[in-house]
Amino acid sequence: MRVGAAREDLVDAEDALKRGRWFRAAFFAQQAVEKAFKALFFIVRREEPPRIHTITELYAMLKESGFYSTLRARAAAIHT
Repeated sequence: MRVGAAREDLVDAEDALKRGRWFRAAFFAQQAVEKAFKALFFIVRREEPPRIHTITELYAMLKESGFYSTLRARAAAIHT
């Protein structure tokens, strides 16, 4: 669900960017990243994401959990 919403926000950001609506583009881009990071919480940490909206904090929490290695392993499995 969060991944689908993140994709929709990314489309909205791209549309706003094409129309020169910079604030809207930045807002929807931030929303897309936040939702994508929160979706990663289920994959990496196997828990509900925290109720925060700061993407740098979400990123830091995912990084502490070793999400780079998890993503690399999953990507390698897909490409083999």
